[in-house]
Amino acid sequence: MYGVNLPSKSVVIRDYTRWTSNGPANIPVFDYEQMSGRAGRPQYDSEGHSYLIAKTMDEAYDLKERYVNGEVEPTNSKLVDNKDAIFKQIIAQISSGLSKNIDELSDFFNKTLYGFQMQNNPSMSMFAEDSIKWEIESALEFLLQNGIIRATPEGLKTTDFGSLISKSNYAVETAVKIKEYVSDISKFNPYELIYALSETPDMPMISFKGRKSKDPVRDKLSECGLFAVEIGNPEATTVSLIEWINERNEYEIENAYNVYSASTRRSAYEASLLVKFAKQTMEILGNYSILKDLDYLSARLYYGVKEDTIPLVVGVKRLGRKRARDIVKTFGTDLSNVSEKDLKKIEGVGDKLAERIKTFSQNN
Repeated sequence: MYGVNLPSKSVVIRDYTRWTSNGPANIPVFDYEQMSGRAGRPQYDSEGHSYLIAKTMDEAYDLKERYVNGEVEPTNSKLVDNKDAIFKQIIAQISSGLSKNIDELSDFFNKTLYGFQMQNNPSMSMFAEDSIKWEIESALEFLLQNGIIRATPEGLKTTDFGSLISKSNYAVETAVKIKEYVSDISKFNPYELIYALSETPDMPMISFKGRKSKDPVRDKLSECGLFAVEIGNPEATTVSLIEWINERNEYEIENAYNVYSASTRRSAYEASLLVKFAKQTMEILGNYSILKDLDYLSARLYYGVKEDTIPLVVGVKRLGRKRARDIVKTFGTDLSNVSEKDLKKIEGVGDKLAERIKTFSQNN
């Protein structure tokens, strides 16, 4: 409903609820207006029609009153009660050189919607300027303590770590947690790192199905040398990703651990990117001891494979983990003496794929 620029004379809104962490909730009037506004684009149509589906006449009257005749909700600054947004904005201001000290930062924030709403709030207007300055001072203290910005004679500047954060889309909390983990690392444990990443706000969670037993997740964590006091979504996500890189499929994961495994691939993809961020952080810290391990783990999460098939799934386009495993199980990892005819005996391997596999084996 945002950023769509396609011709559509009619829009049908079938559902007006959205799933949230607190269960289903009615969408705001603002979102209804956004969706309805996709109908009848000026450059394509002279009119447009928007339909909001109701199951009963009473529901139809309620929806008409709430959405068609309703007022759009007031817009509030995203900086209100959002520490990460303030952190990221301060980093951006300093990184770009637009603000070099607390006065310049205060001047910037006072001119934002956040500053405007604070100054025009009857209960806050007297303290708005001091309140904004206090928020900035608290944020600067946190950013300085965590090596994200530094004070210089020329003013505030971002560190290499701060520049890395400013170029990413990750929450500052995520970046700091990753830095803390890799700073204390002595021996690489892929399962431990996956658990650490699952506790960051940027990891899409895999949740439990209802109130079924969580003991299988606890047992798996224990088997992997991981201890957890509480068993929640981070633990379910950790175990699902551990099983994913050990080549279990979503159906097996769901049945083994009573979790909604449909989001496993998305979580694994995001985890693979977070591992790359961890690698970049280690390079900034000057620690190069486990960079190769991080590359392997990132690939394992992305493709859902064990270490021995990484070269195959990475080197042969569209091979996939199942066929890669069947090939390694049948021929081993050295395919130099395996013919295309033999490769085509593997289920799902046709002429073109066999040719690509053979070319890969000859070049490696």
